[in-house]
Amino acid sequence: MIDTTFLNDSPLFRNLDEMERAQILVIGQVQEYEAGGVIFREGDPGDGLYIVMAGTVRISKRSAGGEEALAVLEPNAFFGEMALIDVSPRAADAIACEPAQLFYIPLSAFQAVIEAHHQIALKVLYSLCAVLAQRLRETNERYMSVFAIAQWGGAMGPDALIPLP
Repeated sequence: MIDTTFLNDSPLFRNLDEMERAQILVIGQVQEYEAGGVIFREGDPGDGLYIVMAGTVRISKRSAGGEEALAVLEPNAFFGEMALIDVSPRAADAIACEPAQLFYIPLSAFQAVIEAHHQIALKVLYSLCAVLAQRLRETNERYMSVFAIAQWGGAMGPDALIPLP
C-alpha cells in the first residue's frame, strides 16, 4: 500500500477531490529508480506523466559542452507533462539524482479518465495552465537576466546598448 498524500500535495492534482484522486491512483503505477537511473531520454516518446514521490530527479539537456541541468525536482513535483499536451518526443533527459520513487501515469490511461470525467479534465487543465504560466514567467526572468549580463558584460562606451527592463 502506498502513501497517497503525494497526490494531495502535487500542484497538478491538489484541486481534485478524494474520489477524483482515486481515479488517478487506479491508473498509475509506482516505479523505483536507483541513483543515476535513466527515466527517459530526450527524443523518447512522450508516453506519460511522472510525479516524484521520494528522492530527486534531474531534468537536463545534452549539448556539445556536456550536460546542462534545467531543474532538480523534489517530492510532489511532476514532469513529463508536455505529453499531455502534444505527442512530441521528450524535450529533455530525466535522471534520478538519488534513489527515487515515482508515480507514473500512462498517457493512454490518463486520456481515458479525462474523457470519461470532464470535471477531472477541467481541474487538471486549470492546474497545468497555472504551473506552465509560472514556469514561463521564470524562464522569461532568466532570459532577461542572461540578456542583461550579455549586454553589460562587454566594455561600456558611447555605443553600448541600454538594457531593456
